[in-house]
Amino acid sequence: MSDAPSTSAPSTTGPPWLAYMKLFRLPNVFTAWADIIMGFLVVSSFSTGSPSLAPLLVFLCLLGASSLIYTAGMILNDYYDREIDREQRPDRPIPSGQISARGACLLGYLFLALGLLIATVAGYLYPDTTAMSWRGGLIALLLCVMVIAYDAVLKRTPTAPLAMGGCRFFNLLLGMSLAGQVVDSPDFAVLGYGTGQLMVAGGLGLFITGVTWFARTEAVESSRGQLIGGGLVMLLGICLLAGVAEVESPVVRVKELDPLGWYGLIVLLSLANARRVVLAIHKPVPENVQVAVKQALLSLIFYNAAVALAVCGTLWGVVIVALLIPMLGLGRWVYST
Repeated sequence: MSDAPSTSAPSTTGPPWLAYMKLFRLPNVFTAWADIIMGFLVVSSFSTGSPSLAPLLVFLCLLGASSLIYTAGMILNDYYDREIDREQRPDRPIPSGQISARGACLLGYLFLALGLLIATVAGYLYPDTTAMSWRGGLIALLLCVMVIAYDAVLKRTPTAPLAMGGCRFFNLLLGMSLAGQVVDSPDFAVLGYGTGQLMVAGGLGLFITGVTWFARTEAVESSRGQLIGGGLVMLLGICLLAGVAEVESPVVRVKELDPLGWYGLIVLLSLANARRVVLAIHKPVPENVQVAVKQALLSLIFYNAAVALAVCGTLWGVVIVALLIPMLGLGRWVYST
């Protein structure tokens, strides 16, 4: 990402709201929005035959729940990493004293609780009584459990990348959680999610597993073996996402592009990632690794937009790409890693 902000240490001075924006890693929340928008559009396209964000109140509830849970994950990440950050990132809001550790912990768990509550309520606001009204709350609960497991327990273990990938997987499923029609046989389904939905969520979840593996030691010099491993898992996730075009699924049908156009779009979107990953492997210094991670996070919006374009039409792809405007704008003041 050529216009990524400098990775030099930022100033610890500034208004309190800026410290909270840094704690929240606010630019990243737009990748969570992209998940919810794309997932909701795919479901509405399948259920009604025409993609839309209606019922709007239900959509806004899912968007708000995802935002709160995602932000809680960022807060708790810094809370549980506070001792390490005192040595490696003393400029972060908690070790620098801008925000108290206790306050951050309380805020993180409050956001989780509110996100879970809103997602649960959303299901019962859905006007179609045939909808699986409990599914939004269940998926939000699984997402909250995964967030806590990653931040509090698994982050320093070999299973950490899988846990982070699981967070992205459940966030995508949250966007797809409410529908007036669920998947019928012969399409393989789990909790009403069809093969295509599971492949999209699984592919992007696996991609984030690779990004997390790639970024595990981004604050210090990384080993080439770790970076290569992370890069290969990212590639595997992209391949799983691309493979949705081969699945005869009524839920995620690549109808706006022919298979060659779909594969070409995925390859095109992946070239920028590949370049940054290769540069980081060639010279595994923190600056190169962090820029590669930022590029990968940025590409989540493009991959979500690609699915929306292929399933729902060009207009919806453009809507999701437009999330780059606030993401890049905020990124000039708030770092995303």
